[in-house]
Amino acid sequence: MKVEDYFEKKKQETNKSFAFLMERCSRSEENPYSIKLCKPDLSRTTVVLLAGTVDERSALRLSNGLLKKVDDFIFNICNFEKEEVQVCTAVCHFGKYLNPDMARKLLYLYYKDYRTYEGQMRNFEQAEAIEYAVPNYVADLFEKLIIPRLCDEKQNLLPFDMALQRMRKLVVVTYCHGAYTWMKLEEQINLLLIGKKYTNRQKKLLLKSITVVAYSPDCPLGYSNAQFISFSSASDLSIQHGNGFIRYVHRNMFVEDFGLCYLSGKWGRAFYCAKYSKEGVEGNPLVFRRVDPKAWYENLHNENVEQKKSYVSEHDFLGFYPYPNMSYAAFKMQRMAVFVLLSAIENSISDKPRNLSVFSLVGGLMYHFWSFQIARIKGLLIMLKYYWWARKPHRHSFADNVNFVSLD
Repeated sequence: MKVEDYFEKKKQETNKSFAFLMERCSRSEENPYSIKLCKPDLSRTTVVLLAGTVDERSALRLSNGLLKKVDDFIFNICNFEKEEVQVCTAVCHFGKYLNPDMARKLLYLYYKDYRTYEGQMRNFEQAEAIEYAVPNYVADLFEKLIIPRLCDEKQNLLPFDMALQRMRKLVVVTYCHGAYTWMKLEEQINLLLIGKKYTNRQKKLLLKSITVVAYSPDCPLGYSNAQFISFSSASDLSIQHGNGFIRYVHRNMFVEDFGLCYLSGKWGRAFYCAKYSKEGVEGNPLVFRRVDPKAWYENLHNENVEQKKSYVSEHDFLGFYPYPNMSYAAFKMQRMAVFVLLSAIENSISDKPRNLSVFSLVGGLMYHFWSFQIARIKGLLIMLKYYWWARKPHRHSFADNVNFVSLD
C-alpha cells in the first residue's frame, strides 16, 4: 500500500493519535515519492527520526524532506552500508484529542510542577486525559521500536544480554516536539521494566545504551536516562528546558554573546550557542528583516510556494552543512552534533559496542577536544553565575516576557 493511502486510511479509522514508520526507497509506480512503510530490522542499526509538529496537509511531504536529509547524509556522504544501517522517520498524527502544544506544556509541568500538572489533567475529558497521559501515537511507536528489542513474541522480557544488544542498535534523532515523543517513550520503557527480572543497574544500562541526538528539543532537560544530548540556540525563546540557562543569558533584551557552552549532568547534557545566525554576535551587526504579515500568513501552509532559505533561523533543524549566515559557534556545535550521530552509528554497528560518554561521542581526544573542554568550563561558570543571579529578589529576564502562539 502507498504511504499516502495508508495515512488517509488510518485517519478515517480513528479519532485518536497514531504513528507509523516510513523509509526512503527507489521511485516507482507504487512509491512515486520514494517512500514506503517501514518495519524496523533488528539485525541492523535503526536510526529513527522523531520530528516536530507539522500541518496535517504537509505531514508526509515535510517528514519526507527531513528523512531525505538524514538518509542522504548517512548513506551518500558518510557511506554507511544499507545492510548495516536502516534510516526511518516516524509520521505522527495527533488526532482529535491531543494538542501538541498542550502536551509539551503538561510534560514540563509533570517534571517541574507536579501539583499544577495534576490540576490541569483533572480539567480534561476522559478521552483527552488518556491521550495526554499516554498518547496513542507514542504507544504505536513503542510497539514498533521498543517492544521487539526487550520482549519475545509472548511479551516476556528477553535475557539481559540479548536485550542490551538490541537496544544498542537504536539511535534516535529528534527535532523540537520529537524530544517530547522520546520522553514519553522513555516513560513507557520505565513502566515496562518496573519490578521485572533486571537489576536496577541493568535497567539503567539499557536506557544509557540509546543515544538521542536532540536538535532544539522542547522538553525539560536533565530527566532522561538515555544518552540524551541536546543542541540548541539560546536565542530560541520558543522552547522550555527548565534549567534556567536561557533565562540567564537573556537578562537583557539581546542575548549574551557567550559563544559555545556545554551543560553537563543534571542541567541536561546540552550544548548551547548564543545564536545560530551570526547577526548580532561575534562582532557582527544585528540585522532586522522586514516581513509582510499578510503574505507570511497566506503562505504559511502553501505547498506551492518555494521556500529556498539561504539563512538559518533560531529554531531551524540545524542539519549537517553550514548555512551562509551561520555563526562560528553554531558551526562548531553543528560539527559536534554530526560527530555524536556518526560515533553512535559506528559504535552500534561495531562487533563490540559499548556505552560511550558525551566526551567520546563528540570526538574524544582526537577531535574537538579543546572546543569541548572550553565549552564545558564556560557552561559551569555561567550556571554558577545563574544561581547567584537567581537569588536576587528583583531578577528579571527578557525571555520571561515572550509568548508564542500556534497558527494552524
